[in-house]
Amino acid sequence: MSAHSLALIRLLQVSDTAFPSGAFAFSSGLETLFNEGRVRAPEDIQAVLVGQILPRWASFDRVFLQAAHAAAGDPGKLSEIDARCHLQSSSDRLAQASRRIGRSLLSVHARIGTAGAAAYRSHTDRPDLREASTYEPVIQGLIGAGLGLSVDECELGAVHSTCMAFVSAAVRLGRLGAIEAQSLLADVAPEILATLEQPAPQLAGAFSPFAEIAALRRNAMQAVLFAT
Repeated sequence: MSAHSLALIRLLQVSDTAFPSGAFAFSSGLETLFNEGRVRAPEDIQAVLVGQILPRWASFDRVFLQAAHAAAGDPGKLSEIDARCHLQSSSDRLAQASRRIGRSLLSVHARIGTAGAAAYRSHTDRPDLREASTYEPVIQGLIGAGLGLSVDECELGAVHSTCMAFVSAAVRLGRLGAIEAQSLLADVAPEILATLEQPAPQLAGAFSPFAEIAALRRNAMQAVLFAT
């Protein structure tokens, strides 16, 4: 088996919903949108995914993932990328979610021996970095490089994880059946491919107010399943 085939097997492993990334705890505002009646039908879920979640990943997360992939092996440079991501994250709640997922990913990969993970985990344990580092796209770029994935493969795994987490949240909220979820993912596959075929912007920037504001309004609800 070639090294490339082995890297792809690892990509499938870490992109699987069974992998303990911590993403299951977040809905990116979807729970609030359901509870407020702003999203009702499967086509509404698909519209939010294609119109809010996917563009935010493409214009924001993707930029930091690419930078981290190129800087893997240099904790100092990774910290600088993390710091930029921290400063440009306009939604505190989504920023906290990204850090929690990233820290969970980093911890798991450090424990299973992914190259570079343990070193960066040790580096980010510094008190001055704990609240401004381990953002999810930065850790995804670092891990992808550590697994021997190209940046394109790393992006594919990351966008897949983003879409799967969002659709899985809808299933857990009882608004999508398992078959409906798979049909939705099949329908948006061309949109995902088109996104990956476009070059990432040089500068990160996100504008997904419908989902971001919904995530911020989560505290107004009395009972919730998700942290965003």
